[in-house]
Amino acid sequence: MFGLLGSQSRRTIDTTKDTQFSDSWLWLAILLTLAAMALNNRFLTAAAAIILAMIAISWSWSALSFRGLSYRRRFSEIRAFRGEKVELRLEVRNGKWLPLTWLNIVDQFPAGLSITDKDLVTDPGTNRAELRTFWMPGPFQRLIRRFHIDCTERGFYRYGPAHLHSGDGFGFFGRRGVLSHQDQLIVYPTIYSVAELRLPTRNPFGESRSRGRLYEDPLRTVGIREWQPADSLRRVHWKASARHQELLSRQYEPSEEQQLLLFLNVATLERHWHGHIPELQERVISVAGSLAALAVEERLPVGLIANGALPSSDQSLRLLPGRSPAQLVRILELLAAVTPFATQPIEEMVLQEATRAPWGATLVIVTAIAHDDLLATILDLVTAGRRCVLFTLAEEPPTQLLPNVTVYHLPHLVDDLIVPQLIQT
Repeated sequence: MFGLLGSQSRRTIDTTKDTQFSDSWLWLAILLTLAAMALNNRFLTAAAAIILAMIAISWSWSALSFRGLSYRRRFSEIRAFRGEKVELRLEVRNGKWLPLTWLNIVDQFPAGLSITDKDLVTDPGTNRAELRTFWMPGPFQRLIRRFHIDCTERGFYRYGPAHLHSGDGFGFFGRRGVLSHQDQLIVYPTIYSVAELRLPTRNPFGESRSRGRLYEDPLRTVGIREWQPADSLRRVHWKASARHQELLSRQYEPSEEQQLLLFLNVATLERHWHGHIPELQERVISVAGSLAALAVEERLPVGLIANGALPSSDQSLRLLPGRSPAQLVRILELLAAVTPFATQPIEEMVLQEATRAPWGATLVIVTAIAHDDLLATILDLVTAGRRCVLFTLAEEPPTQLLPNVTVYHLPHLVDDLIVPQLIQT
């Protein structure tokens, strides 16, 4: 989904030599052999043969140490919600008759998630943690160790690569390997139920229009008709009127399906380049995910547009409304991976995307702050005939009156529950 899930790279181990062997052992064997031949001494001959045999066995043992060896990470769930625990199984399988007397594995883990009852070593330069484990797999043996990941922070996390170190049982020759395969774990933001949000059980997104009423979408012209006195000048089709020598109006495609388009403002300050407040940002992301889940529960097509971006991207998030069974999963994955830096002011994005949205869609703006520029944009959209709902997490409710706009003020959390105030409808 959006390149967030799926295997990264291959599972083969790239090996390199890491010998602890000293050339003095080889020279000693050669000298013992020459001395045995000169003195005709069987003891020296046996000692030289033993040393040479140990060198040959150790080299072969080390060369075969990674053959038939596999290392895997297995998650009980690859998607989890914030606050849950995920079981991680590390599995080492030795698929050959030769045992490994020692195997050190240093696995790269994200620093944002901790392991229960296990200390991780964090590298400040890369902001990556290391899990160090020691194994002794016998012939054709599979070893499994279980850990539990504390999903304390929302995000998209990668596990790997892993660095392996092994060799022969005598410690003469060593081998190092890198398993570049990476696994992913997505931690969704906290999702609040309707009861926890304390929203109205009836029409939480504002009063809906009468059922069965048709709306005309000005973005979808299906034909022309004669001009009527009630038609505005925007509706006049000037080219067709000039061609037919009479005043003609555009005829738009009717639509009666109610849709929701969520606009998420990841900025927590009026000017997004001033920085951000992490706690407030996590709350506004959780509210957006909760509203998306509520819309899916109400069987309403819902989409998401945010002025945040995915990691290693400068493009804003944009998912059009849909009723696919996987729509909520897509939205939650986007919210899990969204970065804290805004790509543009939310008022510019709302005004820009509103022209592309279906005419009958309800525009739901979720923001931590409701500054004057955003409120003015909402007023312009309402004046143009668009339906808008505002969810704000600011400490103070909007002082500007917004006619025909449902405004929810969600100032803070109390016992992990949002306490909203319905300002106006």
